[in-house]
Amino acid sequence: MLKINFEDRFFQCERLVKNLVLKLSITYSRIRAHRERKQVVKKIGRSVINRQIKKSIKEYARQRFGRTNYWPYLALYTEIRGQFIKGWIPYDYFRYVFMPKINPQNYRDLSNIKTFDYRLFGEFAIRPLLVFISGIFYNTDLEIIEEGQVKKLLSDYDNTIVVKEEFGMKGKQINIIHSSEFIPGKLKKNINYIIQPYIKQYKVLNDLYPEGVNTFRVTTFLNTDGSVNIKCVILRFGVDGLKIDNLSSGGQYIYFDSSGKPSNLAYDYIGLKAGAKHKNTGYLFSDVRIPMFHKILDLCEEAHKKYPYLRLIGWDVCIDDSGEPKLIEWNAFCPSILPEDINFGPFWTDDSEINLKLGVH
Repeated sequence: MLKINFEDRFFQCERLVKNLVLKLSITYSRIRAHRERKQVVKKIGRSVINRQIKKSIKEYARQRFGRTNYWPYLALYTEIRGQFIKGWIPYDYFRYVFMPKINPQNYRDLSNIKTFDYRLFGEFAIRPLLVFISGIFYNTDLEIIEEGQVKKLLSDYDNTIVVKEEFGMKGKQINIIHSSEFIPGKLKKNINYIIQPYIKQYKVLNDLYPEGVNTFRVTTFLNTDGSVNIKCVILRFGVDGLKIDNLSSGGQYIYFDSSGKPSNLAYDYIGLKAGAKHKNTGYLFSDVRIPMFHKILDLCEEAHKKYPYLRLIGWDVCIDDSGEPKLIEWNAFCPSILPEDINFGPFWTDDSEINLKLGVH
């Protein structure tokens, strides 16, 4: 009996700690929203929010999300867009309430196991040269390879490779080297790795920005009837010599509508306009034409159907020099489409579609 009481107390304390961490995370997130809003107003040189607009934002937050506390991000979006639009989901609600409900943690962790992607998604995924799991090298058939064989395999390959850690985020934990430079003993034994060919990208994308691989982020949504639809498509690219295209690292993006037409302007990580042509190459964004655009969408929809445990997935897709779309990785933890939602949404206007429940934070 004493053991049962002790276990009950332990789980109660665990729940209390989780709730405290959640409240602190949401509080910090709202502080960041206020800070970013000030930065946006300073950069644009004006504020569009007055007392009446702020009142409308808070009332909308109360009616749709249960608390007026969700107003800071909605105010930030309003400053960026230049007007308040009903339908937006504030980041703090999206990240801490909405996503855990539609993408349960037990199922989203698989998206971080990058050594498994080619086995789950087949030819759509980039097939690795080899993988490093539990301190052991394997070929793609999961046959053990000795270190001496690894060196010979990569020496014979004689090309650029990508060495990627599992559970890496925002383009970090990625090393791009020549295969002859790979040293097996330098990999951490307690981390799994995937060793892939470096993709030579499609000419249009290389002309746009040749210093890194530019990727499409395709966000798919699983409906309650089992069908999958495209929520948003953007093309991300680096600037100023950046080797990765992640927005949080300084990359920019252009938006694509359902027909494959790109936006005339690029945008930064927060959603502010970044010009009509690439600052380094001078490539006009309105001139970007992707003949295999709809093939990319079809492949992402089919990939989502192979893993229907999650309702919202972000797919990072490149196009190789032969014109074939290839999956680099997928994001199920928090595939935010909020920067795009600000300027091209709202994408979440139908509460019945997402079975939205009112928040309590």
